[in-house]
Amino acid sequence: MLLPPAVQDGCCRTDRCCLPCRGVGAENKPELQRVLEYRRRDQLIRQRKEEEEARKIKSPFEQQLQKRQQRLDELEREQERSGEEQENAPEFIKVRENLRRTSTFSNEKQAG
Repeated sequence: MLLPPAVQDGCCRTDRCCLPCRGVGAENKPELQRVLEYRRRDQLIRQRKEEEEARKIKSPFEQQLQKRQQRLDELEREQERSGEEQENAPEFIKVRENLRRTSTFSNEKQAG
């Protein structure tokens, strides 16, 4: 049984609207959504790895290594945050920071 053309067009339009719902056209997702999904997946993977590591019995040496790695990771995150803050800072703040460095460097030369 054939449907009238108007009804067929309506079905096709509805089908096109539902394509993203079915997972088809995933490459058409907004960039923000893709990034958020990537971060969620990355967090889950990290969490699972940490849980697996916690299950293993570790020697005192391994525990010290793990503490050191955690400190290094934290320092790296702090550096990334400060880098992002500097990138997002207005131009006049960047110039002021450079002037401070320059004046401090020239004062050290004169004193030395």
